[in-house]
Amino acid sequence: MKVLLITLVLLFAQDDAYQQGKAQLAAKNYDAAEEAFRQLTEADGPSASQGYEGLALVDIGRKNYDQALEDAKKAIELNAENADAHYALGLAHSWRQDFKNAAPSFEKTLALNPDHAYGHYQLGLVQYKLKRYDQTIIHFEKFIELAPNAPEANQVKAILKTVRG
Repeated sequence: MKVLLITLVLLFAQDDAYQQGKAQLAAKNYDAAEEAFRQLTEADGPSASQGYEGLALVDIGRKNYDQALEDAKKAIELNAENADAHYALGLAHSWRQDFKNAAPSFEKTLALNPDHAYGHYQLGLVQYKLKRYDQTIIHFEKFIELAPNAPEANQVKAILKTVRG
């Protein structure tokens, strides 16, 4: 009973650190976000993967795309089922203008989480850059379905109008 209680307390603390890191990241407080995510990299199991995933997003915010690639790959190495880690890897490739490597990362994101709205958005953008307009349409339509009020919705609708001719 005591071991179960300790395990539950640790899991809640790890989830809290992850949520804190995400909130700091959204506020562009990269040092605080990095601190929260670094705590998770020292944990065992899925939390360490989430820590490296978060660090990859911090790296992207700081425009350190090579480090973002390393951190996202480490997150995937620790938990290949972490859809958000594949998403972070795709973002790092995209920011490096490496769209051919970004596409498979976003595809893996969607294989693990078909309702990942921004996975569809980013894959749609990548397919647009690669001039694969049939795929652009599929992913942008799904993005609009999943996130009709997203700030990017008007941009997506404009691109859809263009690629549909």
